[in-house]
Amino acid sequence: MVEKGVFGNGIPYVRFGEGEKTLLVFSGGPSNTLPSGFLLRISSQFKHISKSYLVYMLGRKAGLPEGYTTRDMAEDYATLIRDEFEGGPIDVMGTSYGGLIAQHLAADHPELIRSLVIAISCHRFSDEGNELDMNSAQLLSESKKRAALKSLYPLIEGDKAKKALMKFFMAYIGPLVWKPHDHPSDLLVEGKAEIAHNSKSRLAEIKAPTLVIAGDKDYFCPVERLRETAAGIPNAKLVL
Repeated sequence: MVEKGVFGNGIPYVRFGEGEKTLLVFSGGPSNTLPSGFLLRISSQFKHISKSYLVYMLGRKAGLPEGYTTRDMAEDYATLIRDEFEGGPIDVMGTSYGGLIAQHLAADHPELIRSLVIAISCHRFSDEGNELDMNSAQLLSESKKRAALKSLYPLIEGDKAKKALMKFFMAYIGPLVWKPHDHPSDLLVEGKAEIAHNSKSRLAEIKAPTLVIAGDKDYFCPVERLRETAAGIPNAKLVL
């Protein structure tokens, strides 16, 4: 069963799974859009882990003020854990953009984190990745959905046929199913926060057992940057 809701401090969530343990997943971005129940049911990404965990996939609160940083977003999650999850410690997974935020949370509030997964994320995204996200956020904030999806073409992997199919889907089908953002300015705030993010100097402050996991051809996180991220955390393991 998939349930959607909003916590008291404004953080939206999607809850699913049947395990006794709890896992908080900080979603990617820039965006505050969480997957629908239908997408979660047909996706294999969390099927295995949802057998062992009650999973809360979290977005960011709406109406972010100008200049809001990934560290500010981490404080929102810290408040959430204290208020809604008895102060932890709790297992946390930060995926992509959410991984940037998770690093600040683990460094600032080690008492709240039992274990940490930094998935397809690193201490700072590549310049190309930051530029792509900012461009996409700008277009989405202007409701230019088709142009925004086309701007993501560099992320498509595969042979010629697969790339052609994905481009067709993103250009013609994607805009039809993409839900408009309720607070377009949040996209720009998150995009700017991504560009400003650099947690390399904070990695040594992360005390929780940590898994850093990503592909070896990640557009946002080059292998060397992934290695630096894992090497900077005292109790971390890297899986490529």
